[in-house]
Amino acid sequence: MASAAQDDIQLAAGVHIGASPTRTLLEDRARAETIRTAGGMVLSVGVIADGIGGENAGERAAELTATTIFENLESSRERNIPRMLEAALKEANQRVFAEAQKSRRKTNMGSTAAIAAVSNHRLYVANVGDSRIYLLRGQKAYPLTVDHTWENEIVSSGKLGPMEAAKHPRRDQIVRSVGYEPRVNVDLGLWLHGGEESAAEARAAQGLPLKSGDVVLVCSDGLIKTRRDQRSAHYVEASEFTALVRGRSPAGAVDQLIKKALKRQVDDNVSAVVMEMPGGGVYYRRYLVPAIGAAAAFALVIGAAAWAVPKISGALAGPSAGPTIPALPSGVAYVSEIGGRAEISAANGVFENLRLEQLVTAGSGAQLRTLGGTSYVRLGLPDQSIIYLGPDSQVELLEIEGESGTSLLLQSGVVLVSSQELGSSVISVLAPSGVLAKSTGSLMGALWDPIAGQFEVDCFEEICEVIFPGGVAMGLSAGQRIIIALGGEVLGPLAIEHIRYAFGQYVGGLVLEATLEPILAGGSDSRPTRTPLGPLFVSPTPVPPTRTPKPTAQPPGPEPPAPTDPPPEPTDPPPEPTDPPPEPTDPPPEPTDPPPEPTDEPEPEPTDPPS
Repeated sequence: MASAAQDDIQLAAGVHIGASPTRTLLEDRARAETIRTAGGMVLSVGVIADGIGGENAGERAAELTATTIFENLESSRERNIPRMLEAALKEANQRVFAEAQKSRRKTNMGSTAAIAAVSNHRLYVANVGDSRIYLLRGQKAYPLTVDHTWENEIVSSGKLGPMEAAKHPRRDQIVRSVGYEPRVNVDLGLWLHGGEESAAEARAAQGLPLKSGDVVLVCSDGLIKTRRDQRSAHYVEASEFTALVRGRSPAGAVDQLIKKALKRQVDDNVSAVVMEMPGGGVYYRRYLVPAIGAAAAFALVIGAAAWAVPKISGALAGPSAGPTIPALPSGVAYVSEIGGRAEISAANGVFENLRLEQLVTAGSGAQLRTLGGTSYVRLGLPDQSIIYLGPDSQVELLEIEGESGTSLLLQSGVVLVSSQELGSSVISVLAPSGVLAKSTGSLMGALWDPIAGQFEVDCFEEICEVIFPGGVAMGLSAGQRIIIALGGEVLGPLAIEHIRYAFGQYVGGLVLEATLEPILAGGSDSRPTRTPLGPLFVSPTPVPPTRTPKPTAQPPGPEPPAPTDPPPEPTDPPPEPTDPPPEPTDPPPEPTDPPPEPTDEPEPEPTDPPS
């Protein structure tokens, strides 16, 4: 196993031949490194390659694929990361295909390839074949890639429905691989909705902001394929990932994942890459409570409070010092404070550095984003209202003091708005789901999680209002928080978690410091309750249906105890990730009577399945 670290991102990779006594070839390659490109970009990269072909052809294809990817990335001067990943896979395809043509024994060799690259705490992916990439956030594992199997491709083309394709004998055959053909179609989609979205929407999701404690898992199909001895289960269930990974170093997590598959007699090579974002330390401490006892746990909470909650003097004295907001015309905001790194979209759509005291004009395409776990931006408006953009967040400034007041589109992360106590001072925050949060002479926070597809609204002062598509409105009182899930269901009201606004010295003192006193005193932990109103609207992004049956097995062991330090942001995530269809080790027989084709287009040609 190899491990590395850059900017506190921890990486590890591991591979094993598997538990089958008849398997003699190691056709998986796993590699994780932090590199610097020729263009000066620093990337943390994880790669899995699963070889295809008889004798040692699969081994050679996987080795050549992984090696070429890193060589190409390191020599690249490209600044667009998805294009960089695509170019690396295309060069790998050319090299593998060229070598295959030199020997009849290697004629059909190829390899899957899955690449996860992190730059400035944003995730980019590229994929060919059926190796997978998952995001582990909180207690859930979200698949970010789709398998390039005959079943998925034929359903996507519209030639067969899901039920028909699932019964076809060719359903599990891989139809894309590196080196099988002269050209390869690289999948640059970051699939947040299980393949139900369009390819353009999936590609637009590239550069996904990662949160503190997030884990990216890249694995070969050997880790998650259907078990031979139990057709309704998999060697490692996706629902088990977080229990195996959390609380361990990336190297330890890789080891546990592989051991779990070996314990269940995995009949294929198994490989994994784990990439962990910084900031998961407090989360890990929860799992220590049962083992160390109550007295030690109490001391641990006190230590966590001292470590996690900044001791800010004068937090109640008002906003922090910063440049005075000058007189501004309508439609313009003033950058009065920057912490860390922030960027603004230029006229050509490329982001460039945001400067202190810069004037920002609202309108379509006027986007601001922050990069890093401690970054933030404070904007001053013409009426002296204030907007704070939190860490790893992105907004589009739709309108500033227009007919409807000030409007923002929150594309990711967290924002806090403080509108002046005037009847006409209105700031609205729009979520991609179509839900609108409105602050009128009030202090309000909002958070959009693009992975879970959920919108959270915190009302610190009267008056806050949430308006759903269709015009249904809900008022919030001071101190209340609600969560609007992807399907339109509402959780709450809940207590506000002040710790999420700790950036910028608790947004210049607008928000009080977080405290652990209610928890230490045995106070209520305000668990979410589902409103009796039920769904208030139908989300424009419906919850995708499960395409293949998935096992009902639950993660082993009891749920972890309720936390004693401030809990992470609650989520109401999208549906559980679906497990892959079974993949045979021997090529399935060709059907004697293929199903009728609704069009004259040819079916995608499969490659040989990986061994």
